[in-house]
Amino acid sequence: MEEKDILAKNLIKYRKNAGISQLELAKKLNYSNKNISKWEKGETMPNAFVLQKIANIYGVKIEDLLSENDKVVEEKVDEKPKKNYRKILFRFVMLILANAILYTSGVALVYILKLLNVGGNLNLIYLYLSPLTFLSITIYIRVIYKFVDIISLSAFGWLFCLSFYLSFLGVKNMAYIFVLAGVYQVIEVCIAFLVNLKILKRKKTN
Repeated sequence: MEEKDILAKNLIKYRKNAGISQLELAKKLNYSNKNISKWEKGETMPNAFVLQKIANIYGVKIEDLLSENDKVVEEKVDEKPKKNYRKILFRFVMLILANAILYTSGVALVYILKLLNVGGNLNLIYLYLSPLTFLSITIYIRVIYKFVDIISLSAFGWLFCLSFYLSFLGVKNMAYIFVLAGVYQVIEVCIAFLVNLKILKRKKTN
């Protein structure tokens, strides 16, 4: 096997082992992802300076990138799922904790307002917290799985409009806010579809 083919094979393995995409590696190296793709296809080879930067990113030596040494790669690949699992679990716990703090703050606010004899339907505060919950879920899915979740994002928009509507029931033509919610729904679905389609294409190229 030629040196460039060995390098191409190792570049793919070490990059996947590191859990980064071609685009992410390109940003770290200040190169385009087209260059990364050519290196991994064995069409061209990076110079020695770039090779050293790549080796530093992966925590290996240049010799490891240029030699047929699968043992090191396999050992690191075995460790990666555990590392990812811990990271995902940690972020999930943080999501639950953030929402727990959110609702605890809501309960405290309602309690304080009742002590101050503030009028109005204070339970609407809990309803206003619900779209924030779905927004946090949307952000969590985007960060962890890189996709835009249409369901949670839709729930955010509709619950926000519902909260606003119930807060101003006496206002004339307030029901038209749900027309805005419908417009939001269409725009949100279109944007989410395009973003997810772009992400899928990027994953296929990687």
